[in-house]
Amino acid sequence: MKAENIQDFLRSFTRFPHVAGTEQNLHLAKQIQSQWKAFGLDTSELVHYDVLLSYPNQSSPNYISITDDGGKEIFNTSLFELPPGGYGNISGVLPPYNAFSAQGEPLGDLVYVNYGRTEDFLKLERKMGINCTGKILIARYGKIFRGNKVKNAMLAGAKGIILYSDPADYCAPGVKPYPDGWNLPGQGVQRGNVLNLNGAGDPLTPGYPAKDYMFRLEVSDGVGIPTIPVHPIGYHDAEVLLRFMGGPAAPDKSWKGNLNVSYNVGPGFLERYSTRKVRMHVHTTSQIRRIYNVIGSIKGAVEPGKLCLKQEWAGF
Repeated sequence: MKAENIQDFLRSFTRFPHVAGTEQNLHLAKQIQSQWKAFGLDTSELVHYDVLLSYPNQSSPNYISITDDGGKEIFNTSLFELPPGGYGNISGVLPPYNAFSAQGEPLGDLVYVNYGRTEDFLKLERKMGINCTGKILIARYGKIFRGNKVKNAMLAGAKGIILYSDPADYCAPGVKPYPDGWNLPGQGVQRGNVLNLNGAGDPLTPGYPAKDYMFRLEVSDGVGIPTIPVHPIGYHDAEVLLRFMGGPAAPDKSWKGNLNVSYNVGPGFLERYSTRKVRMHVHTTSQIRRIYNVIGSIKGAVEPGKLCLKQEWAGF
């Protein structure tokens, strides 16, 4: 293990997209298996599981729009991110999405809920008198797991929730955005699943391995799967949505990020834009796909029946 090898290994593992359940992911698993054999592990094997996975609809990408009083879309968030510079053309990069989001196109007034924590909802509802029922929420990433933000939105009665990365949480002062620096660019979008499994594994076989012999729930009964649409956006698009927000100002400075907006909480837009609504367009699908874990072991020299070292690389 050498420090100078880290970049080479990282480049090897990330030179092409390798989303779980795809051929590229299996290729990477086989590459790791081969490396572990070369490193001298006594065993290195692939173990498969058939799990529920979630993918965006490539022919109908997810996005958020602002509509006027006639229902015409006057603003749409970006469908794709700009390709990373310096590496040539990269194919197979999935458009922004939150895995396991429900499908739907809800229309409604927007409410800003800060980080979407329990205390944020309590402040909105009990101290500010703002009811989130039937609203579309927008929350910034950070502080808690994204799946808990979605769960809190569901408990509050929201129709859907939009997630974004605020520069206050994801950009260091004095550092330029990628590719000129390592800060998150304005078009950059954080992906990730929004399950609420609490470590239970596959949502269709919670607590048990997703093997052929295991009882499997129906997708509609899957554990921890959200029942409302969820979609992530970059902070350039979030700034447009938040710029028109009406309602009371942010309750305190902890609710304010680093965008050039007032961080009003809503619901809805400023009075002169009050007929405008926000619509979510989420077409994410779920399907059972095969994934692979790479499991390697070194047997004990004195007591070979007892495992000395076991290393596992999980494909999901």
